[in-house]
Amino acid sequence: MAAERPRVDRSVSPPPREIRPFQFPPFLRTRLPNGLAVIAARLPNLPLVSLELIAPAGAQYDPPERPGIATLTSSVLDEGTALRSSLEVAAMAERLGGYFTTGADWDVGYLTTGLLSSHRREGLDLLAEVLTAPTFPPEEIDRLRRQRISEILRRRQDPSALADERFHREVFRGTAYAEPLQGTEESLSGLDRDALLDFYRGHYGFDGSTLIAVGDFDPAELLRETEEVFGAASSPGSVTPRPEIHPTPPREVSVHLVDRPGAAQTELRLGHVGVPRTDPDYVPLLVLNTLLGGKFTSRINLNLRERHGYTYGASSRFSTRQGPGPFTVNAAVETSAAGASTREVLHELRRVREALVEPEELAETVGYIVGVFPYSLQTVGDVGRRLETLAVFDLPDDYYTHYLRKIAAVTREEIQEVALRHLDPERIAVVAVGPAEILEPQFEGVGPVTVWSPEGEPRAAQPLRSS
Repeated sequence: MAAERPRVDRSVSPPPREIRPFQFPPFLRTRLPNGLAVIAARLPNLPLVSLELIAPAGAQYDPPERPGIATLTSSVLDEGTALRSSLEVAAMAERLGGYFTTGADWDVGYLTTGLLSSHRREGLDLLAEVLTAPTFPPEEIDRLRRQRISEILRRRQDPSALADERFHREVFRGTAYAEPLQGTEESLSGLDRDALLDFYRGHYGFDGSTLIAVGDFDPAELLRETEEVFGAASSPGSVTPRPEIHPTPPREVSVHLVDRPGAAQTELRLGHVGVPRTDPDYVPLLVLNTLLGGKFTSRINLNLRERHGYTYGASSRFSTRQGPGPFTVNAAVETSAAGASTREVLHELRRVREALVEPEELAETVGYIVGVFPYSLQTVGDVGRRLETLAVFDLPDDYYTHYLRKIAAVTREEIQEVALRHLDPERIAVVAVGPAEILEPQFEGVGPVTVWSPEGEPRAAQPLRSS
């Protein structure tokens, strides 16, 4: 007779197991004589490798009259080299059992390939070829330009995209961050091959760039191969000093309505200029934001979703950039509740500044951050992104060794101090994308209201009574 199985009390959650100690993978960090930095980390027992080269070629370097040039330049890099056409570049990556992509964010331009570890050397060769010998075919530039303009036109029908664009234009007015990452229809139409070549030569040099390699290999062997591949190559360009981003802070709460008649749902954005990733307050700000709007049980989400039923979800974040990225609260709310949602968000921003958080709330938030961090390091790409953070923001080699300990050490007093320094609900931009006729009366008493068309033209400016 089989032994009776022990009964399980399913009304009680299983007890947590002992937390395993976490260690960031060891890595090698050095610089070649030609100025190219190299970071290599070994992840054994998985026959894959990720190779990424980042250069100081992000959209923050876009000239004022040419927004979008950084992202368009990066997208053309792999569209043909001195040795291969764009189709042959793609076929080469496929033959190696991997992928090859290029792109740019606000901080850097990047070239990335992922493939089997046994093809590591071929991957390095292809990376160097695309970096040092792109041909910028005019027909490919025209094709990609048309694609981007079509995407810009499509985004005018996307309420989320309209909200993001208007929010950044208001918060970062007069700086590169005010423009869309992909540029505008007007700016892209004026970019030709010579303009892209000039940008490439000014930003994709070895000095200032970093090769990041993660996978099942010996880091010393990877370094030897990198010296063989890149040491003999000529630097494709020079280094351009990083521009300073200094937005003008607002003097009051301002409300911006992007008119979409008939919309039952309104896209809502609230926020202001945040801090650079290198700000000394970054760790306590991470804890503050997680508590405020960075997890499902955050204050803002529980308020708007659970308490009032205005939305399926609301969140907040401090975007990390080399310059001061935005602090943003995001939500899609019922149109009839847009004004009330805004007031509730402002209430939560004021509340976290005015009173110490409860010890239990802080402990739960810290436990959440510490608990989920190892899950963000499960693949070679995950580790590569963390190493990219070290490189882009010039963080020390032992940064992740102490990272979780610093998070666990954040106090209630620190949370309130950084909230007072870096959250300002009295000087904030509010953007709502929905039917202006219904929305405008809801914001009376919040701040002066401007109504915009989806194309970005002001339709009316009606100053309402400020609170």
